[in-house]
Amino acid sequence: MILNVTMKDHNYDVVIERNSLDNIESYLDLNRNVLIVTDDGIPQSYVNKVLSKCNNGFVYTIKQGEASKNFQNFENILNYLIDNKFLRSDCIIAIGGGVVGDLAGFCASVYMRGITFYNIPTTLLSQVDSSVGGKTAIDLAGVKNVVGTFYQPKAVFININFLKTLDKRQYFSGL
Repeated sequence: MILNVTMKDHNYDVVIERNSLDNIESYLDLNRNVLIVTDDGIPQSYVNKVLSKCNNGFVYTIKQGEASKNFQNFENILNYLIDNKFLRSDCIIAIGGGVVGDLAGFCASVYMRGITFYNIPTTLLSQVDSSVGGKTAIDLAGVKNVVGTFYQPKAVFININFLKTLDKRQYFSGL
């Protein structure tokens, strides 16, 4: 199923498929530098599947949890993009929950004044809430989401099979 999000100056698709990673290259241009941002709680098989479809893919992994949504990781990711010669035509793909999507989207929104951002949410809450609407941010001085932008993704890919890997706490949090 494909849902179209229609906004005043930006439209994008939310692709909902059981195995959306299997043919993700049919939806995305992966013939460029691609940075996959993920966290250490995401099954490596998800990352590897997307990475295998990239001509020039890179992976940046953060620690799982809200504490990783900070200026240090923001700066580290931007430096990683610079070190690997990412251009305005390249992209960032978030594979993870709301923390990963917020951080990766915020980096995409400011790097070179905005590069393409795709979101692959892996938790129920991120699939139904944070992956849609362009909310991107990091925390500062103990205040959640105080530094951020509204930056719409180019597309969102929801694989409901991801929900099978969640523990009960994560699943019920999303409900």
